[in-house]
Amino acid sequence: MRDRSLDLGKGLAILFVYIGHSILYHPINIGAIPWCRVLADMITSFNMPMFFIISGYLFSKTRKSTAELYKGKTMRILIPYLFTMLILVCAKLVLPTSMSYNTAAEGGLKSLIMNALFYGGDRWFVYTLFIMFMLLIPVRGQLKNKWFDIAVIGVLTVVYFMKFMPTIFALEKVFYYMVFFIAGYLLDKHYPAIKAWSLKFWWFVYFVFLLANIVFVRQLCHFPFVFRFILPFSGSLAVMTMAFQLEKVIDKSKVAQYIEYCGKYSLQFYLFTFCYPLIRWGIVSVLHITNPFVILSSVFVLQLITITIIVEVTRRIKWLKIPCGY
Repeated sequence: MRDRSLDLGKGLAILFVYIGHSILYHPINIGAIPWCRVLADMITSFNMPMFFIISGYLFSKTRKSTAELYKGKTMRILIPYLFTMLILVCAKLVLPTSMSYNTAAEGGLKSLIMNALFYGGDRWFVYTLFIMFMLLIPVRGQLKNKWFDIAVIGVLTVVYFMKFMPTIFALEKVFYYMVFFIAGYLLDKHYPAIKAWSLKFWWFVYFVFLLANIVFVRQLCHFPFVFRFILPFSGSLAVMTMAFQLEKVIDKSKVAQYIEYCGKYSLQFYLFTFCYPLIRWGIVSVLHITNPFVILSSVFVLQLITITIIVEVTRRIKWLKIPCGY
């Protein structure tokens, strides 16, 4: 049985991804506007680590064999990644470079293929997660030892600040985000207690998150360790607290039900985000809209409408189920 709070958490996280992407890309950089920059920094302080925390927690629940896990991750992650990157590479070769948010498009076909195969391309999260699974599946027995996990987290934290990991195969990202994946794995037996505590002290969770963002995201105090490791956990807890609260009203709220839907298909919502450069280009270059709030909100809403339609269509087509990760 699916845990509705996890789907709600993933749904909220993917919505934050869409808000963040509405700020960052061509053909106009509204990220330079102070309130947009603050919003983007707040989202990026926790957003992607949260997906790895949830992935680690779900991995701790699996009872599949090693062979089943390798096959499942290949079918569920690698094939959808390659399928999506094939579409993106073709799109980048056809569309003008000015509409792309990936400078690799300027290097032509070879650059795009190399970027997709060896560095993660535009869907680096899926690529990084797959590499992470390939490394951790053989040692998942050791992951049941919390002291082993804590030691690994400590080593990975030190490795991050030494900055000697190569970027090939996204190893730099793999070993950074593995901290959050293993932390999520450690939540196995503690998730119900954390849920009960955050529901009881929700006001404290939100206060800490807001205070941390005011102090650290705005760089009133600059501590790289806090920004890279503490803020992600603070933000993730705040978003999951929102998810826990939404779970209590989900049967009465269409909004909560849609957020749960986004979480259920969060992989597809992430893979199919290739629509928004076109949406943003149309709003700015065709409709000549320049108001930052209108750009952000309209791109965000149109993204959700477009991707929801794509998900509803593709999940009903049998031969697209594996390529699209259903």
